[in-house]
Amino acid sequence: MSKNIHQKREDTLVKTIEKKYGVNLGYRSDAQLHTVLKKEGLPSLSKLLKMTQKKSA
Repeated sequence: MSKNIHQKREDTLVKTIEKKYGVNLGYRSDAQLHTVLKKEGLPSLSKLLKMTQKKSA
């Protein structure tokens, strides 16, 4: 995951994030970013991606 993380709109779909950053977030592809962040208790996409990397390591 070497791509820069740019600020994403809260209505960005999980499938878009997974495709761009090459990760599997473990949520439905039609879920929105704000929903995932709320469920995970995280403030940002960068924190979510870091958490995802730790789970897969």
